[in-house]
Amino acid sequence: MPHSVETFLKLLGGAASPCALVSLGLFLAEKRQVDNGRNTSFVFTAIKLVVQPAFTWWIAARVFALPVDVVDMAVLLAALPTGTGPFMLAEFYRREAHVTSQTILFSTLASLVTLSMLLLVMQRHGI
Repeated sequence: MPHSVETFLKLLGGAASPCALVSLGLFLAEKRQVDNGRNTSFVFTAIKLVVQPAFTWWIAARVFALPVDVVDMAVLLAALPTGTGPFMLAEFYRREAHVTSQTILFSTLASLVTLSMLLLVMQRHGI
């Protein structure tokens, strides 16, 4: 691959996350109607931060019987907050982007608590 094409692709790849975050911030700052899907966002946040890590642990540890280190990594990855990818897809397809953006915001804030608790539990169990 020519050096100029490689440089262009590196710059383009490096700009994707900041552009997604700026777009998300602008969307969150936009004025909306009163019925803004906050309850749906809370449900999605709870599913993302509690149900998904628990399901990941069950699948990884019980169904596939993976090594403990791999199970721990999988659970930690599953417990991370919602990223900007779902927002970009929702905005692209014009489907509930406000719910997605609120879910990202709520899951990021709540993950400060849930990830800390998860790491504390893992540390106490010698993981």
